[in-house]
Amino acid sequence: MKHFLILLACLVTLSSCSVTIPLQSNLSDQTMLLAENKNIKANYTLVSKVPDGYLPYVAVQKNGTETPNNSFYIYASETAFKKIWSSYFSGKFNNYSKDQMDIAVTLKELKLREQAATSVGMTMLTGNSTVNVEAAVTVHVIVDYHSKRYENQFEVTASDYNESQQMAYGTYNYTVNQTNPTQQKSKLLESSLNKSIIQFENFLRSIMLIDKEGKQ
Repeated sequence: MKHFLILLACLVTLSSCSVTIPLQSNLSDQTMLLAENKNIKANYTLVSKVPDGYLPYVAVQKNGTETPNNSFYIYASETAFKKIWSSYFSGKFNNYSKDQMDIAVTLKELKLREQAATSVGMTMLTGNSTVNVEAAVTVHVIVDYHSKRYENQFEVTASDYNESQQMAYGTYNYTVNQTNPTQQKSKLLESSLNKSIIQFENFLRSIMLIDKEGKQ
């Protein structure tokens, strides 16, 4: 019982501090399947405008009131971005090909957003709350291929729901979540970065089509 009370006290204390989101930065199976192997050497550069550290975050109540907090969640944004995109270039391009493509990818924004599906009054009454958690990424790309330059920017999102129940033990209050909140956010951030690669793949297909038509 003593250890349980100590745990609850720690949870209450941590709720007012910064939260570090664990790093997940793997190229997903879906990305590997959708991305085509290319007999092209990619001379790529990766630049992140979002450094490792605090991640932009906004909480939105059911009535639409937004509360930003950019000093709560900590995430290795630049590390995740560069690791996932480097894995993509290493796995889907041919470093020994004579056909070369210069690619510059810039991570312009990576952020979290939580949209409440339960009103504040209902949460206070029942202790239950439901939120939609969303990770959004904005990526800018420049591609130089066969003396032509192509440029694009796209924003992609990954989202999921989570439910929580406010509980009390004596004078201590704590929250029980259906899904681990930090693990969920980590997975969504990883997913959004993978989706940005899929968008880039679609952009590359259009470039290859234009290039092919230009040679005919």
